[in-house]
Amino acid sequence: MSCDEKPSTAGRRLTRVEKQAFINASASLKSKARDPHVNKRRHLYDESAAGVLADLAECGFDVQSVGELRQSGLKYQAAVPVLLGWIPRVSYLPLVEDIVRTLSVGFAKKDALPVFLHLFRYPPEVEDRMRPETSQPAKEHIRWVIGNGLGIFASPAVADELISLAMAREYGDARSQIVLNLPKVKSGDVPRVLLELLDDPTVAASAIEALGKMKFVEARERIERLLDHSDTNVRKQAKKALKRIGG
Repeated sequence: MSCDEKPSTAGRRLTRVEKQAFINASASLKSKARDPHVNKRRHLYDESAAGVLADLAECGFDVQSVGELRQSGLKYQAAVPVLLGWIPRVSYLPLVEDIVRTLSVGFAKKDALPVFLHLFRYPPEVEDRMRPETSQPAKEHIRWVIGNGLGIFASPAVADELISLAMAREYGDARSQIVLNLPKVKSGDVPRVLLELLDDPTVAASAIEALGKMKFVEARERIERLLDHSDTNVRKQAKKALKRIGG
């Protein structure tokens, strides 16, 4: 464990909306307290998170869940190395997801980005005994969450890495947020990559949305062909993209 500074709320107060969201979330938790299913999940989380929460407490972060850091308004830069160190040490899916999402913030990018790039290709072993059998496999779900973080971190400095991941079709829809945020890498290769991905059903909607945000006129004809696509979201994104592109 490593923590170099204590948490502070200096210069950062919760907005009225954030305060109300926190109150609503607390009320929601209380209303669910009598639900056996919720109680069981809470027990599993608490049991799995005991170590990381203890380490966070040593750094001055007295929280009941990792996600509370995101909601608290605290400056939790000092918690970043602690959270990164715990990813390979826990396997309960909701906890690992909580850690990854809490690290998917701008001030954690320097330390978290290289870890996320590795973990996207080689996700941690995770499990959730209460996860419905019809749900996406736990491994692919956490890959999607990591990909979401990479989308948040997208910048010119990691253009090659993110373009490579976006084109790796074996990762399916876990790439969706990477594809959506490719315009942020500001590479001349992005339009070509997005056009190539229009025939990939797992990320086509994200590629269309990204082309629309870029107002990439050359994509208009290709996108028009997708207005009758069998996927509702693809059709929806095609209509929105064409409005943005205009003409």
